[in-house]
Amino acid sequence: MPKTFTCSSTEADVVHSYVEISIDPHFLSNFSNEDGIAAFLTNQSCSEEFQRLKTELLEEVMSIINNSLTAKQKEIVVMTYLDGKTQQEIAAELGKHQTTIHNTIQGVIDYENDKKRYGGALKKIRRLCATNKKIKQILAQMRMHLSVNIKP
Repeated sequence: MPKTFTCSSTEADVVHSYVEISIDPHFLSNFSNEDGIAAFLTNQSCSEEFQRLKTELLEEVMSIINNSLTAKQKEIVVMTYLDGKTQQEIAAELGKHQTTIHNTIQGVIDYENDKKRYGGALKKIRRLCATNKKIKQILAQMRMHLSVNIKP
Protein backbone atom coordinates (compact mmCIF):
# COMPACT_ATOMS: atom_id res chain seq x y z
CA MET A 1 0.00 0.00 0.00
CA PRO A 2 1.52 3.38 -1.01
CA LYS A 3 2.36 5.73 1.82
CA THR A 4 0.02 8.74 1.89
CA PHE A 5 -1.00 11.62 4.05
CA THR A 6 -4.04 13.89 4.02
CA CYS A 7 -3.73 17.64 3.60
CA SER A 8 -6.58 19.76 4.86
CA SER A 9 -7.22 22.88 2.84
CA THR A 10 -10.10 25.18 2.01
CA GLU A 11 -11.12 22.62 -0.58
CA ALA A 12 -12.07 19.02 0.17
CA ASP A 13 -9.37 16.89 1.78
CA VAL A 14 -6.78 15.87 -0.78
CA VAL A 15 -4.67 12.70 -0.51
CA HIS A 16 -1.06 12.91 -1.77
CA SER A 17 1.75 10.40 -2.13
CA TYR A 18 4.85 11.59 -0.34
CA VAL A 19 8.61 11.52 -0.63
CA GLU A 20 10.95 11.81 2.34
CA ILE A 21 13.47 14.62 2.23
CA SER A 22 16.21 15.41 4.69
CA ILE A 23 16.01 18.61 6.70
CA ASP A 24 18.96 20.41 8.21
CA PRO A 25 18.93 20.07 12.02
CA HIS A 26 19.07 23.85 12.56
CA PHE A 27 15.59 24.09 11.02
CA LEU A 28 14.23 21.92 13.82
CA SER A 29 15.26 24.41 16.50
CA ASN A 30 12.66 26.87 15.17
CA PHE A 31 9.76 24.69 16.28
CA SER A 32 8.19 24.39 19.69
CA ASN A 33 7.44 21.02 21.25
CA GLU A 34 3.73 21.83 21.21
CA ASP A 35 3.29 22.35 17.46
CA GLY A 36 6.31 20.45 16.20
CA ILE A 37 7.59 20.29 12.68
CA ALA A 38 4.79 17.96 11.51
CA ALA A 39 2.21 20.76 11.52
CA PHE A 40 4.57 22.99 9.53
CA LEU A 41 5.45 20.32 6.99
CA THR A 42 1.80 19.38 6.53
CA ASN A 43 1.00 23.01 5.67
CA GLN A 44 4.06 23.41 3.43
CA SER A 45 3.58 20.09 1.70
CA CYS A 46 0.11 21.18 0.62
CA SER A 47 1.39 24.19 -1.33
CA GLU A 48 1.22 23.75 -5.09
CA GLU A 49 4.90 24.64 -5.57
CA PHE A 50 6.06 22.10 -2.97
CA GLN A 51 3.81 19.43 -4.50
CA ARG A 52 5.24 20.19 -7.95
CA LEU A 53 8.79 19.85 -6.60
CA LYS A 54 7.97 16.55 -4.86
CA THR A 55 6.43 15.18 -8.05
CA GLU A 56 9.46 16.28 -10.08
CA LEU A 57 11.78 14.67 -7.50
CA LEU A 58 9.84 11.40 -7.54
CA GLU A 59 9.92 11.33 -11.35
CA GLU A 60 13.69 11.79 -11.36
CA VAL A 61 14.22 9.07 -8.72
CA MET A 62 11.92 6.73 -10.64
CA SER A 63 13.97 7.41 -13.77
CA ILE A 64 17.09 6.30 -11.88
CA ILE A 65 15.27 3.20 -10.60
CA ASN A 66 13.96 2.31 -14.07
CA ASN A 67 17.22 2.91 -15.91
CA SER A 68 19.93 1.89 -13.42
CA LEU A 69 18.76 -1.10 -11.40
CA THR A 70 18.67 -4.70 -12.49
CA ALA A 71 15.22 -6.11 -13.26
CA LYS A 72 15.19 -7.99 -9.93
CA GLN A 73 16.32 -4.93 -7.93
CA LYS A 74 13.71 -2.77 -9.63
CA GLU A 75 10.94 -5.30 -8.94
CA ILE A 76 11.83 -5.57 -5.25
CA VAL A 77 12.32 -1.80 -4.76
CA VAL A 78 8.93 -1.09 -6.34
CA MET A 79 7.23 -3.77 -4.24
CA THR A 80 8.88 -2.43 -1.07
CA TYR A 81 8.68 1.33 -1.45
CA LEU A 82 5.77 1.90 -3.81
CA ASP A 83 3.52 -1.05 -3.02
CA GLY A 84 4.39 -0.94 0.70
CA LYS A 85 5.01 -4.69 1.01
CA THR A 86 7.21 -6.17 3.71
CA GLN A 87 10.27 -8.27 2.92
CA GLN A 88 8.35 -11.33 4.14
CA GLU A 89 5.43 -10.60 1.80
CA ILE A 90 7.77 -10.09 -1.15
CA ALA A 91 9.69 -13.28 -0.35
CA ALA A 92 6.48 -15.30 -0.22
CA GLU A 93 5.20 -13.78 -3.47
CA LEU A 94 8.47 -14.37 -5.34
CA GLY A 95 9.24 -17.73 -3.76
CA LYS A 96 12.54 -16.47 -2.32
CA HIS A 97 13.98 -16.36 1.19
CA GLN A 98 13.53 -13.12 3.12
CA THR A 99 17.33 -12.78 3.40
CA THR A 100 17.57 -12.71 -0.40
CA ILE A 101 15.08 -9.85 -0.52
CA HIS A 102 16.97 -8.00 2.22
CA ASN A 103 20.32 -8.46 0.46
CA THR A 104 18.85 -7.26 -2.84
CA ILE A 105 17.71 -4.04 -1.17
CA GLN A 106 20.52 -3.46 1.36
CA GLY A 107 23.45 -5.36 -0.13
CA VAL A 108 25.73 -7.90 1.50
CA ILE A 109 28.04 -7.05 4.41
CA ASP A 110 31.56 -8.48 4.32
CA TYR A 111 32.39 -8.92 8.00
CA GLU A 112 35.95 -9.94 7.20
CA ASN A 113 36.63 -6.71 5.30
CA ASP A 114 35.80 -4.02 7.88
CA LYS A 115 32.04 -4.59 7.39
CA LYS A 116 32.10 -3.21 3.86
CA ARG A 117 28.73 -3.39 2.11
CA TYR A 118 28.64 -4.74 -1.45
CA GLY A 119 25.80 -4.27 -3.90
CA GLY A 120 22.30 -3.40 -2.88
CA ALA A 121 19.69 -1.36 -4.70
CA LEU A 122 19.53 1.39 -2.06
CA LYS A 123 23.27 1.98 -2.16
CA LYS A 124 23.11 2.32 -5.94
CA ILE A 125 20.09 4.65 -5.79
CA ARG A 126 21.70 6.83 -3.10
CA ARG A 127 24.96 7.08 -5.04
CA LEU A 128 23.20 8.00 -8.28
CA CYS A 129 20.89 10.49 -6.56
CA ALA A 130 23.83 12.14 -4.79
CA THR A 131 25.53 12.83 -8.12
CA ASN A 132 22.41 13.74 -10.13
CA LYS A 133 22.40 17.47 -10.91
CA LYS A 134 18.64 17.67 -11.41
CA ILE A 135 17.95 16.03 -8.04
CA LYS A 136 20.39 18.41 -6.35
CA GLN A 137 18.57 21.36 -7.92
CA ILE A 138 15.13 20.09 -6.90
CA LEU A 139 16.26 19.45 -3.30
CA ALA A 140 17.83 22.91 -3.14
CA GLN A 141 14.53 24.43 -4.30
CA MET A 142 12.63 22.38 -1.70
CA ARG A 143 15.00 23.52 1.06
CA MET A 144 14.68 27.11 -0.14
CA HIS A 145 10.90 26.80 -0.13
CA LEU A 146 11.00 25.48 3.44
CA SER A 147 13.51 28.04 4.71
CA VAL A 148 11.65 31.00 3.17
CA ASN A 149 8.42 29.88 4.80
CA ILE A 150 9.88 29.17 8.26
CA LYS A 151 8.83 31.77 10.79
CA PRO A 152 11.46 32.58 13.43
